[in-house]
Amino acid sequence: MPDVKESVSSMQVRKAYIPFWYYDMAISADVKPCSTTNSAEKESLEALTKAMGPPRQMLGIGFDCYWPGHTWDPVSYLSFGQSAATRMEKLVPFTSDLYQDKDVEVIPFTVNPFNDITDRAPEALENLTVNSLTHKHGMYTINNAQVLFNAAYPIYWPVYIAQFTDKKETQEPPKTVVIGAHSNDPPLYQWDAKKTGSEQWINNGPWVKLDVTEPEWQMGFGNQPPLRQLVHRFLTQVVGQFQTNAVDWEDERIQAYPNYENQNKDYLKQLFKVWAERNMLSRIEGMDENQKTIGLGAVPGTSEAASKNPRLQVKTVSEIRQEIESRVSDELVKLEELEPVWFKEYNKKKQ
Repeated sequence: MPDVKESVSSMQVRKAYIPFWYYDMAISADVKPCSTTNSAEKESLEALTKAMGPPRQMLGIGFDCYWPGHTWDPVSYLSFGQSAATRMEKLVPFTSDLYQDKDVEVIPFTVNPFNDITDRAPEALENLTVNSLTHKHGMYTINNAQVLFNAAYPIYWPVYIAQFTDKKETQEPPKTVVIGAHSNDPPLYQWDAKKTGSEQWINNGPWVKLDVTEPEWQMGFGNQPPLRQLVHRFLTQVVGQFQTNAVDWEDERIQAYPNYENQNKDYLKQLFKVWAERNMLSRIEGMDENQKTIGLGAVPGTSEAASKNPRLQVKTVSEIRQEIESRVSDELVKLEELEPVWFKEYNKKKQ
């Protein structure tokens, strides 16, 4: 605990292990371009398709997303999401010698991320709309979401929870802070009782880290990109909806972070590659095969190493389609090789 006794008074300190989850997830959904209902102009399907692309499927993946393992308000709204301050290099098995006879409270796991997020995601995303950045009156409607993969990693994080009065601000209410106990240079989170949700913690960590196979969803240009719209809705409408359920520790999707996270992430990265290629195929669907457009390709006469860094080239739609289909075939083989053994067995049991 940092030495702050000279600047504070009436300090009370509580030592605890806070339970939380990191989880990795892949979720697919149908994406349909449409016009906003309040648009004064009736947009034709052709105009929408030209500006926003045809209806298609999208994949979203999340790495090391955060979910609390408890409902201890207001600490349940504090995220210890992956950051420079919460590095995971020194994770060890959580054994009794870490807390016995050490005057430290172990808060039990009472929240299951599979109930809160995995089971609820398809319904929560149904008919959800986000505004387009490539069309003035355009928006995307999301339907038929499916969770394709997820794994959750339970972690206990050591913290000090302190309440004190600042000697320079004696007329102010006592302050409450949470300080990491895992490092000599720990993060500090201060509670702001005047705010709600995830905003009530100053220096709060990230809750979700998402990527989607829709490049335009990540672009800003002064407006809020669709991906950021989704994250904002998650923080305001999902965070706080914690269901207290018994955790099924026999669930194969609950795993030790150091043992499984690398293989799970390698698989999801490859899955993303496959879906990104398929997304490109869907975008040229319906185009004239002889139409010229921009594609990627190696410069003639260059070495194999140089071909791994292709340049933009003008090609026909037919040529681009053939190249993408060839790449998808190769990427699918690699995807099958990277599929974790536990995930194969889990899917067999579900059939």
